[in-house]
Amino acid sequence: MASILTSALSGTTAAAHSAFATLAAATHVAPGSAVPNVDVKINAPDQKLNFSKLQGKNVIVLVPAAFSPVCSETQVPGYIERYDQFAAKGVKDIYILSVNDVFCMNAWGKKLHGDQTAKVKFVADDSGAFASATGLIFDAQALLGGPRAKRSVLVIEDGKVVHVAVEEDNLKVTVSGAEAALAAL
Repeated sequence: MASILTSALSGTTAAAHSAFATLAAATHVAPGSAVPNVDVKINAPDQKLNFSKLQGKNVIVLVPAAFSPVCSETQVPGYIERYDQFAAKGVKDIYILSVNDVFCMNAWGKKLHGDQTAKVKFVADDSGAFASATGLIFDAQALLGGPRAKRSVLVIEDGKVVHVAVEEDNLKVTVSGAEAALAAL
């Protein structure tokens, strides 16, 4: 009996995750949109960050999964390596966001930064609230266990979205890479 209930609950949860991701991703933010008024976590579970309140020009890089090969080897290192180029174009901060917990994001940031001063900030959208509010979410249940952020990049300025680039294939980095983001500034 327990295995039947477990199986039924698992199936129901899977269907709910899929439906949620599909509805949330129906349309995503566009240039001119307000940055969603949603908190994410930075550094610790009780430290909140709200992108809609940030002043100046900032870059938010959304990635499907911390520690995954494409994110760790291709996409995020480009932002770390080119941080000074972004700063020269007026970018105040670069944030890497994933639907992961804050402890995972902290560990990932430390691994990628090595001994360097952490210029690029790693933030946790642990409930997927920001990814959902922007429409930049997809059903990654089969591989990652639930809804995740689409591989994308947002440039925001004073509460408004000024640039959005979303990958058609979450396994590739073309329009959401550091070079493409720099060219869009």
